[in-house]
Amino acid sequence: MSAEQWFEDHASAVYSYILMQVRNRHTAEELTQETFVKVVEKAHQFDGRAAVKTWIFRIAYTTTLNHFRKKHPLTHYFDKDFHLFGSHPSSEEMAELNAQESEFYEALRRLKKSQQQVILLRHIQGFSTKDTSAILGSTEGKVKMSLKRALDAFKKELEKGGMSHETLYRR
Repeated sequence: MSAEQWFEDHASAVYSYILMQVRNRHTAEELTQETFVKVVEKAHQFDGRAAVKTWIFRIAYTTTLNHFRKKHPLTHYFDKDFHLFGSHPSSEEMAELNAQESEFYEALRRLKKSQQQVILLRHIQGFSTKDTSAILGSTEGKVKMSLKRALDAFKKELEKGGMSHETLYRR
């Protein structure tokens, strides 16, 4: 399969994954393009040990992580106040989000970056534990434990914002 086909098959999911992190469409588009430039450059290195989508998401993960390292090098280094979701959404973007979605993403943003990643990959992007571990460069056991802790922390953050289990499932 060609890199062009990989782009057609996975660009939308990669863009969505990156957008949830950077919260800026322009930046997400640039990082998605950068990801697929790297995919094309490294296509000869793909060895089939992981699924193509997993391999592409690993590139998207490192590309996005490097973006934040460049943008906030000290906060990233000290692992403090690392705003994975970047700046606050514009008024146009805020209009698109309803109050529940806004609180959902705000609660997610308040989590540690490692917790955000495992929730985004496992529950929002739908990757398996094995694929998530490959993307994050971790073990499956660590991903399972991280996910449990992340979901517990996420639930607490949602409850702090006034959301309950019933609120989330009312739709």
